[in-house]
Amino acid sequence: MENLTLKHVKVIFADLEDRGYGRSITIDVTDKDVKKQVEDWCEYTGVNGGKANIKEYKNKDGSVTLQYNFKLSKFTEIEYKGGIAERLGFGAVINLTARAFEYDNKFGKGISASLATVFVVEPAVSSKMDAIREWLNDKITKHYLSAI
Repeated sequence: MENLTLKHVKVIFADLEDRGYGRSITIDVTDKDVKKQVEDWCEYTGVNGGKANIKEYKNKDGSVTLQYNFKLSKFTEIEYKGGIAERLGFGAVINLTARAFEYDNKFGKGISASLATVFVVEPAVSSKMDAIREWLNDKITKHYLSAI
């Protein structure tokens, strides 16, 4: 079956620990091109019965964010820019490759999908990381100014 590759998509949510529901990454598909690629891939491969299960989330400002969720399998490879483990969560930018596959087991049969690879292009930024960056920038600025 054909793979889907998306580049520079924004992560809405990353559940990297299995808490009984499996692991997954939810991406922002509000961009029309990204949404169309996901919809076309689901239709072509038959994932979700051929229809992309895109969820709408209404933001506080009234705008709408469209979201699509991908499962992670135990075989999903997650790579980080520069080989350094960076944060994978809200706001991270990733490249991904999803694969569709047929299943036939005691729970039923059909076509499902999971992520084969994830490459973190830009890490998620937390308030803690923002505070550290601000502190470092302040230290660097003071050091630079004192050297003048």
